[in-house]
Amino acid sequence: MIRCFLIETFLFFLLLLVSAGSYVYAEIPDIVSEQKKAVVTVYVNDKNGKHIASGGGFIIDQSGIVVTNCQVVVKWFEEVQNKLVAVTEDGIFLPIENLISPSCENNLALFKVRSKELPAVKLAADYKPKTGESIFVIRNLQGTETAFSDGIIKDVRKRDKLIQISVPVALENSGSPVFNNKGEAVGAAASLSGKNKNINFAVPLKDISKQLNKYKKLEEKLAKMVAPSIPKPSVERNTKIRKEAEKKRDDADEYFLQGCSYHELGMYEDAIKLYRKSLKIKPDFAEAYVNLGVAYYKLGNYTGSIDAYKHAIRIKPDLPSVYNKLGAVYIIQGVYPKALDSFKKAIDVDPDNAVAHYNLGFAYFLNGEKAAAFKQYIILKDLDRERAKSLADLIY
Repeated sequence: MIRCFLIETFLFFLLLLVSAGSYVYAEIPDIVSEQKKAVVTVYVNDKNGKHIASGGGFIIDQSGIVVTNCQVVVKWFEEVQNKLVAVTEDGIFLPIENLISPSCENNLALFKVRSKELPAVKLAADYKPKTGESIFVIRNLQGTETAFSDGIIKDVRKRDKLIQISVPVALENSGSPVFNNKGEAVGAAASLSGKNKNINFAVPLKDISKQLNKYKKLEEKLAKMVAPSIPKPSVERNTKIRKEAEKKRDDADEYFLQGCSYHELGMYEDAIKLYRKSLKIKPDFAEAYVNLGVAYYKLGNYTGSIDAYKHAIRIKPDLPSVYNKLGAVYIIQGVYPKALDSFKKAIDVDPDNAVAHYNLGFAYFLNGEKAAAFKQYIILKDLDRERAKSLADLIY
């Protein structure tokens, strides 16, 4: 028997069930209360903002990594102008920063939202589903309230590893998290069409942790690729800069160094203001444009970052480091052809630039061109053995 309750009325019905002698899992209310804030509704909107598809999803990492079922985002790929957005239980809209698994590996899609310190579900480690095991599904009802349904595992299919569950899954709930009684996420609910339209499944999360770790390593690599060119003035120098800047407002270098100081402190918006003041006085200040691009990148403003890097390149087209940074932003956006072009230009400027060769091999690998990535490994063996080994480990 499936029991489905709105969270707001659950405690009332719980008392009725207990008094009637029905068996209720005592831990479920606490689990729902803990986990529901990590459950989202995923919308696909057309160019006019109209909803054309929706489904469930859930946050698996505090940095904003969201899992949903591939069926939910398939509409997103149909038109370039379609938009993907996630909405929390509180109705907060989380804009999508980038898609992490565009190939929808294992029928699951991962994407990153632009936010920090988000509540996340706990993923089950080394989970092995068993027939008859109790499970429950938490659903975010169109970003307004939360509901849950509990049931059991009816079967575990060997041919595709899908977990058949007794909980009904509507298309608009596809992608919602499936939990075991420990409160650990074990799958994403799936609504299948065709012959199996009345059969409900959970897509197991077995490989999600691997994908998450792989993405975090990718982020670390990208962070190094876009590191800013910030001078390291002393504390005394910083103090002097601030005092002199008050008197000398027309000095582009002083504004730039002030911006660097704020940049080091992670105060990117303040740094951007100062870089722009510097550029207003000195429009051909390439280094200011480079750091401006990095600051925009740190804030998730990739359009601003790309624009700043392009300005720097127009002023100084012989800086391979800027091409490397520009290519890194294109990688984050998933625009691999432009990333490849940027890294190739870095190599045109400096044929022996080991960083550019590594980045080019990295981009080839992400674009599915392993043979081309391997060629960069061969070149790197003579330029930088450590980077060559790192690229080889990535490819194989």
